[in-house]
Amino acid sequence: MRIPFFSPARAREVRVLSVLSAGTFLFFNSYGSINVAIPSIQAEFGSSLSAVQWIATMGLVLSSSLALCLGRAGDILGRNRLYKLGVTLYGAGAALAAASQTFPQLVACRVVMTVGLAMAMPMSQAITAAVAQPERIGWSLGILLSAAGVGRVTGPALGGFFIHLAGWRAVFLANAVIGLAVSLPAWLMLRGRERRSGESFDYPGAVALILGYPSILVGLSLGANSGWRSPFVFGWFLLGAAGVAAFVLRQARAPRPLVPKPLMTNRPLAIPFLTMMLFSAAYFPILMLSPLYMGNVLDLPPLHLGLILTTLPVVAAVCSPISGRLADLLDPRSVMAAGHLLGAAGILFYAGLQDDSSPAMVLLALALVGIGVGVTLPATQRIVFALAPQEHYGLAGGMLSACGPGAGALGIGVAVSLMEGMAGAGPAGFVAAQRVAMLSLLPLPVLAVVLAVTGRLRVRGKAAGAGVAGGE
Repeated sequence: MRIPFFSPARAREVRVLSVLSAGTFLFFNSYGSINVAIPSIQAEFGSSLSAVQWIATMGLVLSSSLALCLGRAGDILGRNRLYKLGVTLYGAGAALAAASQTFPQLVACRVVMTVGLAMAMPMSQAITAAVAQPERIGWSLGILLSAAGVGRVTGPALGGFFIHLAGWRAVFLANAVIGLAVSLPAWLMLRGRERRSGESFDYPGAVALILGYPSILVGLSLGANSGWRSPFVFGWFLLGAAGVAAFVLRQARAPRPLVPKPLMTNRPLAIPFLTMMLFSAAYFPILMLSPLYMGNVLDLPPLHLGLILTTLPVVAAVCSPISGRLADLLDPRSVMAAGHLLGAAGILFYAGLQDDSSPAMVLLALALVGIGVGVTLPATQRIVFALAPQEHYGLAGGMLSACGPGAGALGIGVAVSLMEGMAGAGPAGFVAAQRVAMLSLLPLPVLAVVLAVTGRLRVRGKAAGAGVAGGE
């Protein structure tokens, strides 16, 4: 039954989506603005580059590691409650970071911000899927992803403006103000009694996951800089492997595991997660390589380089609501497969760039990848929330927040490893090594297309036609 456009339920859906979109914008905008502040932070505290870099990478590593655990906690304690607490914690951490007097204080405040982020991001997807009407879930999720894209684009520019105006502390202060502006309406609108599931939380499983998953991401991050043969890097990988192995064993034996058995044994649900991981591992390296290629090979000035880099998130932001709506109206697995195919075309186009390619060719390659991202992600999320039980929406959101960035970090590590020792002197050597790395990763999105198409034949009725109950 379709709900009239002008109705209390539709009005609440719009209000909630507006608040969640503002929060999503905040999180992704702040990531870019904080990256811009890193040189100023290093100059003030005199920290090493490797130490200060964790101010930026901590958000990816820690939030990805905590997202699954906190997503499960949201299902148990209440998704609205956890989202409001997360946004508030993020804003408070930003305010404290602006007042930091030492580098360790700043790192501690950044941890507080990251925990808040890990609380709120999975809940924003889960609340959106629960509140949106069944025929509009994909579109609503696409709006969230569009807000993330806008945040990615505006973050560096706003960060540079605030630093120019009042120094790096102004960046964190601005995040605190925006966080307050988001948290107040969130506490007002996301009200009402939430049922607690009464289920126990798998603390041993959570500890094993938090120990293992970030250790692997840290190893990938350090390996790209310190070398893959470093004993220090090997130690991180060893710790990560032990943690992940302990987590898997715990999930198999625990009476109430962190990932409930209905989700672990849901093979159709595994398809969108697997395809998203394959695609992320293939396109994330472009985010790292493209500025190096344009700066060191094409010798583009910073202004031109920055403008071209905005192509991917801008195109993804424009495509996301359209893709989400198509996923509502059509078979979402077909939309997801089309996104992977377009993304693979963009990766292939990027791999063909030469040391004398024009900036327009780079822009076109990034635009193709951006279309693939913008088409793929809303359809993927639409499928996940169509197949996951509503009582596990928080966990599903946590898995979405953890799997993509984790696979992307793995893809970057593989790309750097493939390029290591291959890049000869001069631009031509970098281009040749970059081409080998990207072509080596190209089969991953192609495999994602195959899995999406074959998976559609088995679960088409569930993914395309299943609605999810609205409201929370």
